[in-house]
Amino acid sequence: MEYVALIDCNNFYASCERVFNPSLNDKPVVVLSNNDGCIIARSIEAKKLGIQMGEPFFKCKNIIRRKKVKVFSSNYTLYADMSARVMNIIKDHFDNTEVYSIDEAFVSINSVSLDNLESQFYSLRKKIFKWTGIPVSIGISTTKTLSKLASRVAKKNSGVYILDNNINSVAILKQMPVGSVWGVGRRLQKKFLQKGISNAYQLSILDYKLARKLGNVNILRTVMELRGIKCIDIENSIANKKQITTSRAFSSSISKYVLLEEAVSVYVSRAAEKLRSQNSKCNIITVALSTNRFLKASGPSFFVNSFSFDSSTDSTSLLIKSGVSLLKSIYKPGLAYKKAHVFLSGIEKAENKQYSFLDDIASIRRSDRLMSTIDRVNSLYGRDSLKYANTGISRDWLMKREKKSPNYTTNWGEILTIKL
Repeated sequence: MEYVALIDCNNFYASCERVFNPSLNDKPVVVLSNNDGCIIARSIEAKKLGIQMGEPFFKCKNIIRRKKVKVFSSNYTLYADMSARVMNIIKDHFDNTEVYSIDEAFVSINSVSLDNLESQFYSLRKKIFKWTGIPVSIGISTTKTLSKLASRVAKKNSGVYILDNNINSVAILKQMPVGSVWGVGRRLQKKFLQKGISNAYQLSILDYKLARKLGNVNILRTVMELRGIKCIDIENSIANKKQITTSRAFSSSISKYVLLEEAVSVYVSRAAEKLRSQNSKCNIITVALSTNRFLKASGPSFFVNSFSFDSSTDSTSLLIKSGVSLLKSIYKPGLAYKKAHVFLSGIEKAENKQYSFLDDIASIRRSDRLMSTIDRVNSLYGRDSLKYANTGISRDWLMKREKKSPNYTTNWGEILTIKL
């Protein structure tokens, strides 16, 4: 019998902070979004205090101060590295693994005994915690959609739960709100509630034609998966992105052109790194600026321009040059900009690049070697060990992260020190 398991890291960002700071165990912990704006992760203790996901930080300050909640700015470098460690352990155990998100992975496994299957995943859960310090919950069933629901049950129980086709599974589905079903968004949830479909079980017995009419083919697949009919396969390989976006809000609004040029150059560099990491090149670069949408007096403004290359490229040098040129064309003096955006599109595989008679092949080869060298150095010694002068030094415009923890696993200068 083929089963699908969802391995889900519990309260992942908060758990990462606890790995290197055991004093946080059993204490309420929250992690903030970019610029320390909203709550994006909560420990179980913080959830019990009533702190809501997505709630603005300033609205929670009173309860955070009263209950002595530990607050951290988002440390994406640490979280990404911890995620990679967890996923590598999972991949060592299962050939058929899909890394679904930074804290979730689907795996496919064949087993003739549910007892052996449960024992195997309990051992995996124990190993992940021992090797990384990250607690996980594992939901197991016959389809991806059911394994998602099983993982919700696992979080509230012993950490591993098998949702099999039996009487208990019907009871579980009846307890699950329809909005908690994978693939059902807010808009569809409202539509289902209007039709009297309030839980996962009612959705599972929905007529196929009505399901297609109420939603789309994806909802039809969801209904079938809730019935135990596998419709969504495990995807081993990660598909290349068709558009790469780098966009961040500044710590405070920026009017000076020189600072905007720094920001756009940094964002272009990041986008170019992502482009090369998937062995691709792009044909189009787009740069945009936006003002603060919450300013009632002037209202939001959005300025954008694009440039198409004669021949696709992954060169940070060429992309920064084009990005800065686009910035000059859209910059309006006197305005205060809150956010910059860089988009790379027209993406193709590097091996599919079409050359023209005007291309300087020797120059392109030198650029490829330079980009490869920069990427290797930055991978070995840390991001921005080698960087372009346009990207600046102090970068005072960077997003606010006043409560960020050290990069314990990726920065030699911030590695954890233990004194005996």
